[in-house]
Amino acid sequence: MNGLLAARSQMAMSLAFHIVFAAIGIAIPLLMIFAEWQWLRTKDEVYLALAKRWAKGTAILFAVGAVSGTVLSFELGLLWPGFMRYAGAIIGMPFSLEGFAFEGH
Repeated sequence: MNGLLAARSQMAMSLAFHIVFAAIGIAIPLLMIFAEWQWLRTKDEVYLALAKRWAKGTAILFAVGAVSGTVLSFELGLLWPGFMRYAGAIIGMPFSLEGFAFEGH
């Protein structure tokens, strides 16, 4: 296996890792809303405790997803220069907005 293939295989693993965390990070807030709504409706403390625990997990998922997404954007530029030559102008703005949203101050 040459170096480029190894690097692109590493990017595939990074993408697989990121997709899992991104998908879960998008789904859990919906579950948190449902649990808190159930708590407001029933006043059962179990639902409030569940929403609070999911909030802690969501914070960790968000941080891991943001870091792995940043790694992916660097890998795109370094490992797919031909693709980025053509598509960079199209996806450059969404990447910069994502970087501003997740990494900016």
